[in-house]
Amino acid sequence: MIALPEIDPTPTSVAVFALAVAVLVWASRGLPWYKLRDDPEAQRVLMLTTAALVVMRWFNTDALAGVHLHFIGATVATLMFGPRFALWSMAVVSLAAWVMGSVWQGWAPDFLVCGPLAVLVTEAVGRYIERRLPPNPLIYVWVRGFLGGALAIAASNLAKAALAWWLDDAALEAYLVTTPPMMFGEGFFCGGAMALIVVYRPQWCASFDDARYLRSR
Repeated sequence: MIALPEIDPTPTSVAVFALAVAVLVWASRGLPWYKLRDDPEAQRVLMLTTAALVVMRWFNTDALAGVHLHFIGATVATLMFGPRFALWSMAVVSLAAWVMGSVWQGWAPDFLVCGPLAVLVTEAVGRYIERRLPPNPLIYVWVRGFLGGALAIAASNLAKAALAWWLDDAALEAYLVTTPPMMFGEGFFCGGAMALIVVYRPQWCASFDDARYLRSR
């Protein structure tokens, strides 16, 4: 039997939990269920991708006391399914990490730094390239995939570093030092994954518009 972690009932943790729930409530409003309805393939892809992101949480630094470093994959989820489905997917990933005992500061804080924060950064990068850069598949892969993933995990790690600094936690240095190499690793994973998906299964990618990136050429 799995022993679940204890829940911290302090006012701060309750407020953070309420914020996480509010994010999911917002994500639920206007959730594009029509993309999954009567489409077994889309349902399988969403479930399998979420499961793959859960598996990624096994590869972490839990052996280092007080330091929680891992790849997140939020950029891949956002580009494939859109921000609302991605938020729910990342919520499931953080819940699984909580059950496994590898969550950062509890389910809600872990979800907020790996989900909404990373999704927001990914969306900001996407909005930028749509306004400023030409509609080129290589730009999509390298900027939205590689750079978006790198910036997303940087934001996540720096948020953890900020809390460590606030709490005068020794983990601060670990988060700062490891952020650059983790940016490269996350960027390589996200960029590589999106390159394969765009080439072989573009229908799996909600953010890749054939009319914009291919037919206009």
